[in-house]
This record gives sequence, structure tokens and C-alpha cells, in this order.
Amino acid sequence: MYFDLYLPFPLPLEVEDGSSKKSKKGKGKAIPQQSINSSISIKKDCWTGIESRDKEIFVRKVALSGHLGYSVVGCTISPLEPSNQVISSPFQTSLPFPDLDPRLSSSSSSSSQANSSTSKSTKSPLVQVTRYHMRLDDNRVHPLTSQNTNALKQYDILSIAPTSDKAFQLACTDLSNPGPNQISIITLPLHERPFTFRFNWKQMRQAQRNGVVFELLYSPALFPPNNLSTETIKRYRQNFLSNAREVFRITSGKGVIFSSGPGGDNLNGLRGALDIVNLGTMIGMPSNLTKESISNTTKNVLLRAQARRTFKAVMSMPKLVPPLSQQGDVGDDVEDRKRSLEPSSDENSISNQAKKAKI
Repeated sequence: MYFDLYLPFPLPLEVEDGSSKKSKKGKGKAIPQQSINSSISIKKDCWTGIESRDKEIFVRKVALSGHLGYSVVGCTISPLEPSNQVISSPFQTSLPFPDLDPRLSSSSSSSSQANSSTSKSTKSPLVQVTRYHMRLDDNRVHPLTSQNTNALKQYDILSIAPTSDKAFQLACTDLSNPGPNQISIITLPLHERPFTFRFNWKQMRQAQRNGVVFELLYSPALFPPNNLSTETIKRYRQNFLSNAREVFRITSGKGVIFSSGPGGDNLNGLRGALDIVNLGTMIGMPSNLTKESISNTTKNVLLRAQARRTFKAVMSMPKLVPPLSQQGDVGDDVEDRKRSLEPSSDENSISNQAKKAKI
């Protein structure tokens, strides 16, 4: 089972317009969250308000990821600008492809399953998880506050892409601590510059102890859009390979995952599991660790993210409830144990004789 936790989902036009207006105002009055997310809360499904071209691109990416052998994909919502508000999840009512998700197909009625058994047999199952991806800069503006806890619970995974040294320190120390708004993934921009910020191994080890993993996006680095110049494309690939080797040197290949990431309308950026294994060997990672980065490590990310929806990431204590047919037997066993603990008449007589002998 292979995972690709970063497939960018297109945003509706209303949300893009609201974020662009807010960035132009600067220090003006903030736009209330209800005005931005009112169009999303009234949605019938997740495709409402999305252009047909963006929908077609996302459908082709999901179809290609399933063809390449991925069983779990992450539908990622990524705001254009850093903000202290959360875009409400468009996947509350339905997922993009509910027929492919085995969690939803198993809950359907038996009659509908009997009618569509032949059609579903040809479709490979594809689990779809939701993800909210944020960009963090020097201003330290982020929505991971107690006011947005209910809105953040709508997503399965929270991730951050730091762009500076201070933002990287904040993501590894404060934002990675266990809690209701804990991040699960730190995305590193390895292709933009040779060294965007310094990788502090103490901070990275602290984040790994809290269960946070570091994500390497190969699609925008190795397969950028065609509208860029050849020099820019060459520089992106060089920066990615050199920075990825530095990350492997610090982490020893543990707690690192590979994802496709945003690649525009270029479908050549998606690669299969064996291609990612070859990419890992180029930066010095063993083949077994590279394979775990898209299978077991990503699976553990989803399992740890489930604890975020509980209070302070602590699960409730389980209660042992015996079956109804054995409740009478359990009561009889308890009474027999009480009787066995009580001293018998013979034991009382022996103890009395021992006391008299001492006197």
C-alpha cells in the first residue's frame, strides 16, 4: 500500500477572491471568517464553484495516481497567502470520489451493491484523506489557535511549509507539540534556493520525537512547468538534490516522506513507487527506507493524526464490558473467590490451638 499525501485540490473562485482582497488591504480590518467561508458552508458537494478546467486536471491526477499503484491520496487545501483564518473544509458533505473510497462504499445498501458489483469490481479502491497545508513566514501568522480548533478538526492532516529560519524553528518546537492543533508534516522548500534556511538538527530531532515527519516534494523540483527557462529548471533540480542529501544526513532517512506536490497541469510530475525508490538512492537513502517513506511512514502519520481530534491528543481509557451471556458466570466466579478468601472452620481451630500453645 503506497501513499501520496499531497494532491492539491482546486479552490473555489469565492475563496481565491477573498484571499486576494485581504492581501491587498495589508494592515486594514480583517475580513470576517463567515464572509469568506459562507459560500463553502452552503455547498452541496466539494465541486461547487470550481471551474471545469481545474476539475479536469484534478480528476486526471487522481486517475493517474491510482494507475501508478497508490492506494491513499491526500486532497490538499492550500491557501494562497498566510492568514490567521481557516478555510472550512469542502469535504464535509462528500469526498471528490466517494465510489472509490472503501470506507464509504461499505456503508451503502446491499441492494445497490448487488446492482453495481460488476462495475465496482473493475475499479481499484482509493482512500481519500483531507489535508490543510499552510505557509509560514517571518510574520508568524498562522491559524493554529484555539479559536480555529473546530474548523481544523474537519481535516485529517495539518501541515506547514516554513520559508525562513524563524518559521522553521517555530514549526519544529511550538507547533509540533501534542495538542488539538498539532501539525503532522513539515514541508521543506528544497528547490527554491540552495539553502533557504539552516537545518538545525536539534530542532528537527525534537519535531521527530513529537511524531512530525519532513516531506520532500519531488514534482515541482524535478518536473517543473514547461513555461520556465532551462536554467531555472536546472537550478531547481540541483538545489533539490543537494538539499535532500543534507536532510538525509541529519535524519538518517527516518521520519522522511516523499510526495508529488503542486505541479500545475503537468502530469509528468507523478511517478510510481519504483521511480521514487530510484530517486531516494540518488540522494543516498537506502532502498528499504525510501520504500518505507511512501508506505509505513506515511501510514504512521495518519494514525498519529487521529489523536489530534481528542482532548490534548490523549485517548480515553477503555472499559471492559463482558458479554450478556457471561454476566451470570462472572458473578458466580466473584462470589466463589470471596468464599475462598474467607478462612474455614478448620483453619480457625488450628490457629486457636497455636495461640494456646504459645501462652
